[in-house]
Amino acid sequence: MECVLSVIQSAGEYRIPVFISDDSADDTNVATVNRLRTLYPHIRHFRNHDNLGIDRNIIHSADVCSCRYAWLLGEDDRLLPGAIPNVLKVIKNTAPYFIYVNYRSADSSMKIILKDRSLPLQQDDIVESSEFLSRDAWSMAFLGACVIRKECWNPVIPDRYIGTYYAHVGRVMEYLKGRSIFRIAEPLVLNRCGSPKTFSWIDSTFEVVTGWESLMKELEPVYGAEICQESVRSFERAHGLNSLYFLAYLRADSAFDSHMYKTKVRLSDKSVGYKIGARVISLTPTVFFRGIRFFLNQIRALRYGRL
Repeated sequence: MECVLSVIQSAGEYRIPVFISDDSADDTNVATVNRLRTLYPHIRHFRNHDNLGIDRNIIHSADVCSCRYAWLLGEDDRLLPGAIPNVLKVIKNTAPYFIYVNYRSADSSMKIILKDRSLPLQQDDIVESSEFLSRDAWSMAFLGACVIRKECWNPVIPDRYIGTYYAHVGRVMEYLKGRSIFRIAEPLVLNRCGSPKTFSWIDSTFEVVTGWESLMKELEPVYGAEICQESVRSFERAHGLNSLYFLAYLRADSAFDSHMYKTKVRLSDKSVGYKIGARVISLTPTVFFRGIRFFLNQIRALRYGRL
């Protein structure tokens, strides 16, 4: 509900249609949608007969949009007040093939800013798609960063990207081959993160983080192996994968434990030192890492402020 309310607030005088792809497959959200319609009548509610899963539901949410452009948003995302006017201005002035919207990350309570902006852009710019894929595409894994041009999106068949957890990225980057991307530097969206339990896919964490590599294998025929391999490396660097810090982050919410160590780390090709560190983390009480996270978040609050 808070996501749609933020859209309504940002829309202001603009009658922007809101398309909701509801993957609950029951009446869970009907009452909420009806309440929202009393505040804002321009809401289109699409209830999926069966649970489509993450990839297919994201794809469906854009497919049902009948507008020229579609801004993807997850239920935990929040638009900032001037977001829609800013994007509409870009569309009117440049009609880009794709708009990357910078975003601000907040903790699970949406009170502490963890990172002021995803990409360190100081001004709006235009970048070629191959360059973006190799260096910065990891940041468009967050739905709220993506404003797609439907006439380019529609012809692309997304089937081979389904199951990677990033099917929307695959479909966008395929249609962007040889084209440019407009990037908005000012953060216009709040991304609620900060702990693994925030995400609906916590039980599939390792599949999600390795899904980017699977996605890049599917994009190799489009962009070539070198660019796609660099994209995997930039994704891993951005999220701190292959680090003990990442495992400690997961351990704070029990997303990494002895079972995960045995199935995901012990039989891997990681170094002996990494495996020893991972084993220690898997056995350490979760409260220890939650305490560290709390301390680090207070430091971030001092640096970036509170909401």
